[in-house]
Amino acid sequence: MKLLKPLQAAALLCAVSCPAFAADVDYQTISDAAQKTGDLSRQALVMIFGDVVLSPFQPGQPTLIGSLFAMLNGVLCTVALVWFLVVTLKSLYQGGQEGQVFRSGRTMLHPVMSFAGFITLIPTASGWSLSQLVMLWAASTMGIGGANQLTDKAADMISSGMSLVVPPTAPATRSAARAVFEMNLCKYATNRELAMLYQDGQARTLPMETRGGNGSYLTDNGSARCGSARIPKTSEGGLEGSLASPVNTDNVTAAERQALDTLQSTLDAAAGAFVDTYLSRRDQDTGTLADAETLIQTAAATYEHTVNQALNQLNYHAALQSQLTTQLKARGWLSLGAWYHTFATANSKTNAVANASPITTGPGLQGETGTGDLYHQVFAAYRAQVQNSPYTAPLGSQTSPDDGAALSATDPDAVFVGLFRSPIQRLTNFFATSKIGTYGDFSDQVNPLIKMQTIGDYTLGVAESALTAYSLTLAAASTADNSVLGAIGKLTFINLPAVVKDVLTELSPPFYFLLLLLFAIGFSLAVFLPAVPFLYWMVGVFNWLVSVMVGCAAGPMWSATHLGAEEDRGSRSAYGYIFLIDMMLRPSLMVLGFFFASMAVMAGGTLLDLLFGSALANANADSIIGLFKMIGWLMIYARIATFGVTRVFGLQAMLADHVITFLGGARMAGIMGGMVDDVKGMFVQAGSDSRKTPGLQDAPNRDLQPGNQDGVR
Repeated sequence: MKLLKPLQAAALLCAVSCPAFAADVDYQTISDAAQKTGDLSRQALVMIFGDVVLSPFQPGQPTLIGSLFAMLNGVLCTVALVWFLVVTLKSLYQGGQEGQVFRSGRTMLHPVMSFAGFITLIPTASGWSLSQLVMLWAASTMGIGGANQLTDKAADMISSGMSLVVPPTAPATRSAARAVFEMNLCKYATNRELAMLYQDGQARTLPMETRGGNGSYLTDNGSARCGSARIPKTSEGGLEGSLASPVNTDNVTAAERQALDTLQSTLDAAAGAFVDTYLSRRDQDTGTLADAETLIQTAAATYEHTVNQALNQLNYHAALQSQLTTQLKARGWLSLGAWYHTFATANSKTNAVANASPITTGPGLQGETGTGDLYHQVFAAYRAQVQNSPYTAPLGSQTSPDDGAALSATDPDAVFVGLFRSPIQRLTNFFATSKIGTYGDFSDQVNPLIKMQTIGDYTLGVAESALTAYSLTLAAASTADNSVLGAIGKLTFINLPAVVKDVLTELSPPFYFLLLLLFAIGFSLAVFLPAVPFLYWMVGVFNWLVSVMVGCAAGPMWSATHLGAEEDRGSRSAYGYIFLIDMMLRPSLMVLGFFFASMAVMAGGTLLDLLFGSALANANADSIIGLFKMIGWLMIYARIATFGVTRVFGLQAMLADHVITFLGGARMAGIMGGMVDDVKGMFVQAGSDSRKTPGLQDAPNRDLQPGNQDGVR
């Protein structure tokens, strides 16, 4: 029975490993991925431990830390020998007194584990023990190699045109795909009816036929027409590059034509199957209609993906992505955290994708088509099915008027007619949720981190402009007051320069309050928020380096736990094996945490944009919102985005700890856990200290005046 459990575990590991073997992942590929010349993680380990990282089980050049470990291992060997002589031999003696080779609860595995503990504890020629070399091998080969494979795969997929999340398709593309499907539906419904009408005689009405190709299709029978689809002609000069020079768009045009060919062939087969299934259900009550809405949406997404790939191959748009792939494959997984912005904006939808949608025409049945009864029956079934389709579009998709979801839905903006009583409310919602800093204008799927960074830049620009305008106006008024104009004004009843100077002086407290508030918000959004992914990535990197050093230091202790180890689940050596798995998986889990956080931020930010307007309107339904209240709500929006981004990107540093706890290991104490909060506190402190700026009046603290308390704290 005891042998059955290891066999079951081995069988389970083999079953789990099958997908990895199918993906051509084995030890050799992992080892090759780890042995990159410019890999930053291996270079960091070589800096700390020396050449032993490159070839752990071969003698290398002695290093300071290796010599120290040699001394430590020698001391531990002496202690382990005493332990073995005192404890193990005593146990064997007591077992002999009881007439047993081993004491109760122990088997022949006990001396084998003790021997393994001694062997792995003895220092090698480089001063490192075998247990320490195993830990280094787990970190430098398995850990780095697995993380590099994940990073290289992600870079290749981004370069091939894939984005971090499933992007919503343009309404124009979905409308074109729907028109192509309905064109083919018209063709097959008309042809099936004509075949039934003339099944006993010669047809007088020609069947519908689709003619064309290479990006242009027309479906008619010479008399009536079911529709057409074609790729729009590219304007003269094509797309414009960064230096206003024409860009060759032949590849894009070829991709559009190929995508339309695929769209036509896919939806043509789907329309034929839909009509045949409808006839089978009508006449024989058999068959199940395919979900036409899902087919149309999938075909539209495939079309845009093909066009987007061609657009990304243009030099003006793929420069950063090409540099991303080159840098990641050269420097390894450790450089991933510095490329968040490029990953977040890679393959973002551009206006060119929407403009590349096919031009379609609908059915024109003013000709010979038969009775048209089957056509109307099929389209009635099609529209009923589309209206009740279970298809769910990606978050952020704008509803097209001909989408199935739009047939029975009400416009959510109609609710805001009664709620947005004040223009300032609409302006606040616009400032917070407008698509600033994104490529596309047909999708509400916005990365909040990049958008808030742009809003922070604008906020700093507005604050700087306001400060400049105020200073220039005050200086001009002061100069005019001391000039001839001021002298003349003193002789009259109205001294305009003096009035302007006094008004600006009196308005300086609220002006500086708003100004300093805008500067604090701008610095937080424009500087701190974009740095959050990199800050947490560096937290994870430092924790990884510490885990490697802890593993090397604890390796001899791990070997010592095998001396006299029990076979139960509470064996002291179990944690060492868990820590070994941690060293193998931590870099890969950090890479997964990076992408998990990136996708969660996009989903959460899109939800924030969709719900912020409703929350603002409901909270201020009976309020006329003003300037100060608008800034307050913008601060709430910015704080939600900042807090969410900060917490979510903590996955880069904490995901490995959470996963390892499932194996029974304890969470590692991160030495850099408070770095992000410390950086955030620096910006908060800068905002609170700004009121002490020379030239600004510091309001007295009421708490220091017992006789002037108002009860508000």
